[in-house]
Amino acid sequence: MTSAIGRVVLKSSFVGVASKRRDVARIRGARTNGARANAFFKNPLRQDSSSAGIVGSQGRDDYDRDDVEYYFNYMGILAVEGSNDRMDNLLASGMHPVDIILLFASAEGDTPKIEEILAAGADKTVKDMDGKSVAELAGRDNPDKRDAVLALLK
Repeated sequence: MTSAIGRVVLKSSFVGVASKRRDVARIRGARTNGARANAFFKNPLRQDSSSAGIVGSQGRDDYDRDDVEYYFNYMGILAVEGSNDRMDNLLASGMHPVDIILLFASAEGDTPKIEEILAAGADKTVKDMDGKSVAELAGRDNPDKRDAVLALLK
């Protein structure tokens, strides 16, 4: 950084290389105070959630009982039901944890979670302890989401 008559000039190794980059777009035509800016798009080094190993990249066997309990508590199901009995009974039944989460997410109308666990391999034909399918539970606690849930289950 150097100073020239009350003005600060920043020097960077990136100055002058913007025209050679394909992932840089100049912002033109906008009102400005004289400053110049480049916006970066499609960063080749940036990973999406799947390739970074975050949400959406898990497989069926990456889910366990802790995930079921976390989802049960996160969605406030314990506060509504007043106990963990339903969750505990489903876990004790030997049902796979990802399928249990699918039952809860379907009833809640939680479409992002349904998309995530279907991609992980959740079973769309699973039934709860009362014999209700995921489709029958769709949007039970959030009727406005029923059609969106059913669309995901097709």
